[in-house]
Amino acid sequence: MRKTKNILIFVFAFIIVSVLAYAIFLHFYVQKRYAESPDDKNELVVNSKSELESDSHLTDFLENPINLQAFKARKNRNLVTTSATNGMKYYFNPKFRDSIFYNYNFITENVGPNRVNTLIVFKYGENKHTYEDETETLIEMRIFNKDSDLKKANLVGLSKMQLESRFGTGYLTFDNGIVYSNKNKILILELDNTNVKAFRYIKLNSDKINKDLIGQIME
Repeated sequence: MRKTKNILIFVFAFIIVSVLAYAIFLHFYVQKRYAESPDDKNELVVNSKSELESDSHLTDFLENPINLQAFKARKNRNLVTTSATNGMKYYFNPKFRDSIFYNYNFITENVGPNRVNTLIVFKYGENKHTYEDETETLIEMRIFNKDSDLKKANLVGLSKMQLESRFGTGYLTFDNGIVYSNKNKILILELDNTNVKAFRYIKLNSDKINKDLIGQIME
């Protein structure tokens, strides 16, 4: 009888110790998993935030790539030529009465056939033939040369990796370049190996952008 009682006590004690050991193990295991979980969550949040920031930078850039009036004010007027031009059929065109498209040709220090950076604007009203017209709308940029006055639009020479870091990887590709777009704004970047050789920014009359339209623009 005494022997049976001792056996029962031993079994009961063994069960108690086992339960306590399992509880201690479970406690530390849960703590470890909980400690790891925030890091994983933070990493996902960081990635998502990075993507959102790239989209935001692209949208902001395409909406307003330069401060047109401030850019013009920084230029030597004697190194700028102007002329009226025919608008392309894919240009954004508000169809205001007595309106014109206008070229600003900014001569750079570079030599060669592409030493000029060109901005094309839409003008209307009594000041449409003046350089100081503040009602004009930027329609296109044709940029072949670096120019610090372009500020955030000084893209020539940037690497593809730098572009992806700023604007993301949501672009179309063509033979020697990439295309970013948002709504009716498009940024066509010609690459020399992996660096920007030249680019065009255009405000279009449609937000349906595909390779056919890009091919039409590149003709």
